Amino acid sequence: MKEAYMILVVASFVILSGCQQQNKESPDMSFASDQEVAVEDAQDVFAGNDSEDMKTAAAKMYDTDGNVIGNVSFYQKSQSALVKALFNKGIPKGFHGFHIHETGLCDPFDKKGAFLSAGGHHNPDYSQHGTHAGDMPPLYGLHDGSAYLITELDRFDVRQLARENRAVVVHSGADNFGNIPKRYQLSKKGESGPDKETLRAGDVGSRISCGVIKFNN
Repeated sequence: MKEAYMILVVASFVILSGCQQQNKESPDMSFASDQEVAVEDAQDVFAGNDSEDMKTAAAKMYDTDGNVIGNVSFYQKSQSALVKALFNKGIPKGFHGFHIHETGLCDPFDKKGAFLSAGGHHNPDYSQHGTHAGDMPPLYGLHDGSAYLITELDRFDVRQLARENRAVVVHSGADNFGNIPKRYQLSKKGESGPDKETLRAGDVGSRISCGVIKFNN
């Protein structure tokens, strides 16, 4: 009788341990959220399964010679926007500032400088760089000049961007997002921390590509 009792205890422990292990390996997925749906949509876009009908808006991207070198597509979700950038050429190797700018005018031959016609960053809240509504993750150029980025943001509404005639800009340099610790010297004066250019645009340099955001027709 005692042996049977011990076998029953051991069996119960094994079953309980198995259930706990299964719970660890297979977490409860009974809930559904906009985030899960957004991830599935992102996977479809990443896999190339996105159709023209899915896009809310897009920007055809030009280089400083006026050539089309890529596209940026926008997909409006219920609480966020999915952004897909694809460049076949023209993006130098390394990281590059990648932003929404306030004016949908991309003139590569502007006498003041290529694409300066697009104005500053889209910044309706007049905040510091790094928190601008138009600030997006950096774009990374590969050795062959191509670049690809897919990200999800909740800083803007794609339809509003298209209605307000905004632009997408790629910069020549990397974006520090205004993150300059005070231990770094600012100038010969001995001041520390970020200067005006850092706070304005993250020291991203000149503009190498630009495209106007337009509704997908």
